[in-house]
Amino acid sequence: MNKTNQLIDTKTPKWQYALLTLILMLIGLSIWAIFNAQKIRDWYILANYKPPLSISQLAGYDTMTPYAKRLFYVNKPQLDNKTIFSKVCPNGTEQTYVLGCYHTGDNGIFLLDVHIAALNGLDQVTAAYEMLHAGYARLSNSNRNIIDQRMWNFYIHKVTSTEIKRQMAAYAATEPGAKYDELYSVLATEVTSLPSSINNQYKIYFYNRAKIVDTYNKYQAAFISRENLINKDDNTLTSLKKTIALNESKLNIEQKNISSYLNTINSNGSNLNPSLYNQEITQYNALVNSYNTLIDQTRAVINNYNTIVDSRNSLALEEQQLISAISSKPAKESLKKG
Repeated sequence: MNKTNQLIDTKTPKWQYALLTLILMLIGLSIWAIFNAQKIRDWYILANYKPPLSISQLAGYDTMTPYAKRLFYVNKPQLDNKTIFSKVCPNGTEQTYVLGCYHTGDNGIFLLDVHIAALNGLDQVTAAYEMLHAGYARLSNSNRNIIDQRMWNFYIHKVTSTEIKRQMAAYAATEPGAKYDELYSVLATEVTSLPSSINNQYKIYFYNRAKIVDTYNKYQAAFISRENLINKDDNTLTSLKKTIALNESKLNIEQKNISSYLNTINSNGSNLNPSLYNQEITQYNALVNSYNTLIDQTRAVINNYNTIVDSRNSLALEEQQLISAISSKPAKESLKKG
C-alpha cells in the first residue's frame, strides 16, 4: 500500500511580509533623508516662519525667485539698528563699512537698517548680496569650481570699476579665503553687463537682476557725486590760495614802492619845478591806483575762496552724514557688505 506524502505549508506569514516591507520603506526613507537633509531642514524652518512685511518687501523689490526667497527666509533675515547690528556683524575698518552679514550654515542674515533718502535702495541691494552668500554655499563643488574660474577671469580682464577693485582689495585683507564667495555677490549686484556664462547663473535667484544693479548705482552716486564735487572744490581752493598768496606778495612790494616814492616826492618836492612835480604826482597816483585795483581783485578772490569753502564744507558734512548712516559702529563713533 503506497503512502501519501503530507503537504508542507511553505508560505511566509503575512506579518513577515508586512515587516519586511516596513523595513525596506524605512531604509528607503533613511537614504532619501540623507540625500535631502537640506530640503528637510528648509521645510522644517519655513513651516514655522512667516517673514515680517519689511523682509518680504525686500525680497519682492529684489525680484527674488521662489528658490532665492527660500534661501533668504531660511536664514530668518533681520533689519537691525546699529546697536543690535554691531553685536551680530563685524565692524568695518576706516575704509570699509559693513552693511550686512551672513552667518555660515544658514544661521542668519543680518542687515543694517538705513533710513536716509539719499541711500534709498541700500537695504534692498544688501539683502540680495547676503542672500547670494547662502546661494554660493549651496553650489556643488564642481559647479563652484567652474563659476569661480569664470568669475575670476572676468574680474581680472574686464572689471575696471575702482570701487569694485577697492572692495576686493579690502576683502583680500580682511577675508583672504572668501574672494570667490564675495565676488559671487559683487558681480550679481554691482555689474550691469556680464557674460552669459556668468549671468545665467544668477537667473535662479532673480527675475530682474538689472533692477538691483541700477539701484546700487543710484545710491552709490550719492557718495560719488559729493566726493567728485569736494575734490573739484579742493583743487579750486588750492589754485585760489596760490593766487591770494601771490597777490599779497605783490601788494607788499607795491606798498613799499609807494612809500618809497612818496618819500622821494616829499624830499624833492620843493626843488622840482611845477611840471616835474606834477609828473611825479601822476606817477605816484598811478602806483596807488594799481595797488588799490590789486587789493579789490584780491578781496574778490578771497570772497570767492570763502564761498567755495562754505560750499565744500557743506558737501563734506553731507558726506559725513551719509557715512554715519551706514556705519555699523555706535552713534558716538563716527561699503562693505558681509
